[in-house]
Parts: sequence; structure tokens; C-alpha cells
Amino acid sequence: MEVNGIIRNDDGTFVAGTIPNPTGRPKETEEVKLIRKARKQLIEEYKDALAEALPMLSPILISKAMEGDVPAIRELHDRTMDKASQPTDITSKGESIAIKEINYIIPKE
Repeated sequence: MEVNGIIRNDDGTFVAGTIPNPTGRPKETEEVKLIRKARKQLIEEYKDALAEALPMLSPILISKAMEGDVPAIRELHDRTMDKASQPTDITSKGESIAIKEINYIIPKE
């Protein structure tokens, strides 16, 4: 069986020695390289500006927290104590979930 110029076995798998994507991964264009470089530079500039502004902002944030501003309190707590983890129980009330085996039948063309 041949699909889009690629030879496959009757069950849909590739014939031994067949390369599914003979051209490989496309090369990055100059535009993509420039965008990546600009994004990286922008992030670095933002980090530098933030590092300069933080000493001026932290007293304001602390004073708001002392006045009872809950978002300010939460922000200070999350930054100093790390955000609270939110564990997810993917079991059934502590019990493991049984995984059933499903056999799929692939129709032949």
C-alpha cells in the first residue's frame, strides 16, 4: 500500500528501510532566528529593568500588606515561602485505578 508516496505494509506500518520523512526537519529561516534572538534580548532587558525597580517597589508592597491588602499579602507570601503546591489525586479516593486493556481492530483496505 502506498500513501503520499510512502510505502506501507498492509497493517499500516512502514516497510523496513522506509524513511517516513526523507527531508528531515526544516532548517530555521533567518526570520525565525532573528525573532528568537530579539525575544531573548527583550526578556533580558525586562529582567534587568525589574531588578532595578524591585528595591523601590518592595517597600510599597510591604506597606500595602501591612494595611491588610490581601493580594499584597499573598504576593509577599508566595514570593518568600514559594507558592503552595496543589497536589492532584489521579486515583480513586486513594485507590489505584484499574486500566482495562482494549484491543483495537484496524480494518484492512
